[in-house]
Amino acid sequence: MDLRPSPFFLGLIVVLNVLSAAQDTNEEIPEGASTLAFVFDVTGSMYDDLVQVIEGASKILETSLSRPQRPLYNFALVPFHDPEIGPITITTDPKKFQDELRELYVQGGGDCPEMSIGAIKIALEISLPGSYIYVFTDARSKDYKLTHDVLQLIQQKQSQVVFVLTGDCDDRSHIGYKVYEEIASTSSGQVFHLDKKQVNEVLKWVEEAVQSSKVHLLSTDHQNGLTNTWQIPFDPSLKEVTVALSGPAPNIEIRNSQGKLIGIKEGLSELLHIPNSAKVLNLKDPAPGMWTIKTSSEGRHSVRISGLSTIDFRAGFSRRETLDFKMTSSRPVQGIPTFILLNTTALSPPARADRLELLSITGDVMKTLPIRYFPDRRPYGIWNITEFVPPKEAFFLRVTGYDRDGFVFQRVSSVSYSSIVPEAPRVSMPTHTPGYYLQKGSITCFVDSLIPYTLRFTREGLRLGVDQIFRESANASWGIPQVSLKDEGFYECIAISSAGTGRAQTFLDPPPAITVPSNATVSPGANVVLTCLVASTVHFNLTWQRGDVDARLDRRMRVTANLSLEIQRVTPDDVGWYTCIAANEGGVSTSRVYLNVQEPPVVTVDPRNQTFRTGQEIWIRCSAKGYPLPMVSVVFFLLRHRMTPDGTLVIRKTGPKDAGTYGCLASNVAGTDTQTAIVSYIESPQVTVPHSDLLIGLGQTTILECRVTGVPHPDVLWYKGQLVYCLTSGQLSGTLSIQQTRDTDAGEYTCVAINSAGSAQGYITLDVGSAPQFTRKPSDLSADIGTNITLPCHAQGHPKPQLSWRREDNVQLSSQHRISMYFTWFIIVTNHHPNVCVSCAVSPLIALSPTVVSVIEDQQVTLPCVLLAGNPLPERHWLHDNGLVTSSPYVTVRRDGSLHIERVGQQDGGQYTCLAENVVGSSNRTTILNVYVMPTIQHGPQVFSTIEGTPISLPCHAHGVPKPDVTWSKVNLLDLSGSVFSLGEDGSLYIVSPSGEESGEFVCTATNAAGYSSRKVQLTVYGKKMQNNSGKLLEMSVKVGDDVTLPCEVESVPPPIITWAKDKQLISPFSNRYQHIRLSSGSMRITETRVTDIGIYVCVATNIAGNFTQMIKLSVLVPPSIRAGPRGMKVQVGHAIDLPCVAQGVPEPSVSWLKDGSVLLDGSQYKISDEALTLNQVGLMDEGVYTCMASNIAGQDEATIQLHVSEPPFNSPLQERVANQQIAFPCPAKGTPEPVIKWFRNGQELTGNEPGVSILEDGTLLILASVSPLDNGEYTCIAVNDAGTTEKKYQLKVNVPPDIRDNGLLSNVSVVMNQPTNLVCDVTGTPVPVITWYKEGAEVSTMLDATPARPSTLLEAQRETST
Repeated sequence: MDLRPSPFFLGLIVVLNVLSAAQDTNEEIPEGASTLAFVFDVTGSMYDDLVQVIEGASKILETSLSRPQRPLYNFALVPFHDPEIGPITITTDPKKFQDELRELYVQGGGDCPEMSIGAIKIALEISLPGSYIYVFTDARSKDYKLTHDVLQLIQQKQSQVVFVLTGDCDDRSHIGYKVYEEIASTSSGQVFHLDKKQVNEVLKWVEEAVQSSKVHLLSTDHQNGLTNTWQIPFDPSLKEVTVALSGPAPNIEIRNSQGKLIGIKEGLSELLHIPNSAKVLNLKDPAPGMWTIKTSSEGRHSVRISGLSTIDFRAGFSRRETLDFKMTSSRPVQGIPTFILLNTTALSPPARADRLELLSITGDVMKTLPIRYFPDRRPYGIWNITEFVPPKEAFFLRVTGYDRDGFVFQRVSSVSYSSIVPEAPRVSMPTHTPGYYLQKGSITCFVDSLIPYTLRFTREGLRLGVDQIFRESANASWGIPQVSLKDEGFYECIAISSAGTGRAQTFLDPPPAITVPSNATVSPGANVVLTCLVASTVHFNLTWQRGDVDARLDRRMRVTANLSLEIQRVTPDDVGWYTCIAANEGGVSTSRVYLNVQEPPVVTVDPRNQTFRTGQEIWIRCSAKGYPLPMVSVVFFLLRHRMTPDGTLVIRKTGPKDAGTYGCLASNVAGTDTQTAIVSYIESPQVTVPHSDLLIGLGQTTILECRVTGVPHPDVLWYKGQLVYCLTSGQLSGTLSIQQTRDTDAGEYTCVAINSAGSAQGYITLDVGSAPQFTRKPSDLSADIGTNITLPCHAQGHPKPQLSWRREDNVQLSSQHRISMYFTWFIIVTNHHPNVCVSCAVSPLIALSPTVVSVIEDQQVTLPCVLLAGNPLPERHWLHDNGLVTSSPYVTVRRDGSLHIERVGQQDGGQYTCLAENVVGSSNRTTILNVYVMPTIQHGPQVFSTIEGTPISLPCHAHGVPKPDVTWSKVNLLDLSGSVFSLGEDGSLYIVSPSGEESGEFVCTATNAAGYSSRKVQLTVYGKKMQNNSGKLLEMSVKVGDDVTLPCEVESVPPPIITWAKDKQLISPFSNRYQHIRLSSGSMRITETRVTDIGIYVCVATNIAGNFTQMIKLSVLVPPSIRAGPRGMKVQVGHAIDLPCVAQGVPEPSVSWLKDGSVLLDGSQYKISDEALTLNQVGLMDEGVYTCMASNIAGQDEATIQLHVSEPPFNSPLQERVANQQIAFPCPAKGTPEPVIKWFRNGQELTGNEPGVSILEDGTLLILASVSPLDNGEYTCIAVNDAGTTEKKYQLKVNVPPDIRDNGLLSNVSVVMNQPTNLVCDVTGTPVPVITWYKEGAEVSTMLDATPARPSTLLEAQRETST
């Protein structure tokens, strides 16, 4: 059963315990600091080990803290006991670390194997880079499957893991044990096997091993017992060397560059010696030169040689050539051409790295790569290594180079590197990708691959576009020009490489689409429902906010079943924007609804009806209520009208034309209301009697006429005496008709006209006479021509009739008339009454009627035609525009002769004539009928918009009869004669240059004699088109870590849509960069600014009127930080030196230098650049402490360098070197013109192409990389120019360390007792070595029976004894 804790469980332990033991300081971790971690097995069998570890830890901490440079920053304790790991402690407090160590207790016992690898993994994860991890256990690992993760962490963190084993489950061939050796080999650690009582011995060695500036000189592992001899150059920077050998029967010999065996007298100390397990030797301050270290073991063993030095390197691997370590990784990729980037420390010109070697685990050279020299590169310690293909097996890196004094140095990487075996590409996509309707969309895909691959996008199995080829990990995307519902679905990203295929898919899920039907307007106190219509293909949530606060917090507001927002009992405070937020799997969408609280106006007019006479003032009071408070205006407003503050209309100097209907119009943003008042003109009645005396025949019809005027038309009453006479239908026209007049009808009649203005009367006297009657009628007679004839005629009547004769041809006869032919004669008998006649021959007479009558369309009208006289009775006809009027359902001629039209239409207008005629004659009266039509305004759009400053015409096409007058109002009547507004011929309102003030509701009113009509038009004036300010750059700066607000406050109608971009890349509102916060004003706040926030930000505000662009250049100010460099440097007299000071910061810091507290100025002696202080021709006076100070507006930093000036040994003509060392001969020649320098060795010119010889380009320095006795002799530099020649000579003597043939291996010599014997010591060297013989540690020269022979290569033994 696998009892390994899950990764979640392990992570939980780490988090909980690390937090519980949180470090007690917030100080910045110093560069080069490391962690001391103890990984301890707490099973019962480890009790003795625990006791020793607790005791040894105190000494380790005490020693570490007492050193000038403290290598340890914090301490970690990771106990483990199957199946648990922890509790884990990490702290900067040494005392707390010891207390936690003491509180450990062992439990159980005998468990084998243990969860050791998981514990090591946690220790690596929580420790700093370059840390020391010591594992104490007596069992092999159980969770060895985690080894790969541990090896990756080791190569990433460059930490060392050392195993102290007091047991191994008695099976070193098991993989659970072998992984210990693999981890130790990779990390340059070791595996020590010892008894439980020997743990304390290891801890003593740990006490010395935990130091800063630790470098590695050799790291090898061997599977079998053997002896190795290692040639390792020790350079002057090595202050201490430690040789550790772990394996059975360990043995170590160390010899200096002269071949002398180093012992205790020469400073060699033994840190650890476990006879059958491990041996560790330490040497302080070794002399420079090529040292020899001999190691041997009888079985599987490992060798680690390390030292203390400031010269070291770190390496990074990259697929492309680069000088940026951020672009490198800690491991190469197998089979892929790779570049190596080196960063060396404590090297300054002319020191240099010369070559890089790949070493196997056993120390063999696998590959040598040259390192190109770039003396002018800054920073100086960065080196490019040419492309190579990494091997399949693990390897170490070894750098060989020369320091400033020409000494060879070698450094080995702290860990071994194993190539990453490429896996199939890992493809990642979000499970859901939002897409916005009709906007540009993108399907993104990230592919993590170490080798080239082909990328393909598909949708539901169909390939999209063409395949793309990528060399390494990259982001890719598939663009959609305009997202629509057809684009919804699954998209797959497929990456194919030689290692396999990776794929991932995402679902393009458009977020909800929100449509707002309309904003809402409601009266105070009413309820209102705000609605957002959401379109979504999947389930969504809808929430409502007002001012970023949940609207439901107000108890009057609730979300209905259809997700609308209901607001009860609305108040004016509820006015404003309400935001609806819809969210589904595809994202979030928002929209807004505006609530406007309004109450339409209600108008009251007092009085509604009134009358006036000419000159009388008229007062009409108009009041209105509504929300907002409405503005009041009056239709028919003239200059002589006056409006009082309380809304009363006063009309002075009145006349008939002032009569009519007055409209009071009140308007606010909620609407318009009107109310009318009728003002009637009145005039006192006047009576005119055309015929005051009438004589009417008995039995005839009598018509008494009073012509009556007055406004309104008076009512007429007739009196005869005191008796009110019965009225007939003609009363309104002022006539009284008496049928069959009798004698009793005679008398005086009074007509009384009455209206609201008063009364008037007229008098008529009626006399009733009898018509003439013939008492003797003439009879027909005949007579001869020329004879006399008498025609008898007798008549009677009242008054007395008069007789007259007329012939048929109407010729009057005289008393002596002569008859000449046959005629018919008529006798006309009349009396004094004009209306009484014989034979009734009276012409028609029609009463007066209005000449003009006006009526409104669809109303009824009656045109009178009153017959006053006519005998015989006339016939009456009506003509319309000279055409006979015929009866219809709507047109009738009444019994009184009047013409009645029930529903007047426009076609009924015109000239109407009433025609009355009989045999005597005819009469007519003509009336013009005007048909008025109420104004109507043509329907059309009522909502208009324009951009500020762009002219617009608001239509008001009005029709009516007569043609209506058009007025416009907006709160008040508009002045249409000014420069702002003008009225078009068709009634349209033309606004020349609209501004925001013109936004609102306009009312068009069309008025004529028939009435008026109004229509509302809504105008929105959008803010003037915003200018593009892309040329105006706003520069802002902020200190790194602080917050900054980038302004973009744009006010416009409608509110703009604001987007932000950085360096031409759109910043998504849903960006993972949580520091980008969009403010409601449109500005953007960046919190906790970083250097990566530097750039050009563009804010674009867009609405229907145009766009506004604001460009902001953001600078993030970073306090100066000086890159860590050497604390001390050496230079020879007369040479130049660069004291490095690479300062970083924003803005670029200014650098100044001080020497021993005094400011240095840029001049001939000191040259100050951005990265170094250059000292030319260094003298002894230049020695001291140099301080580099970097400052900018964000802060400052400083670093100090101790400069040591020494007299170079090669200033002397005689030079001595040990074989294989480097030497440099300067030739500081100057002159004008620049001299040409040549070098000679023993008279032969050197070109610099000889093996091991290099000459600087200007010839001022000759370098011999590795001298040998063949290089002995005279070296001459000759400088020549036009002015002369000079030279300088050096003598070089190369000393060779003594070398004993067969490497001094033991050899057996057989001798005869008591016989002389010669022991040969074959030694070579320059100068001739001095040979000293020893026997069992005692010098032979002190013995009486042995004498060294000359030249001391033989030892002559005089006699041999059994001793």
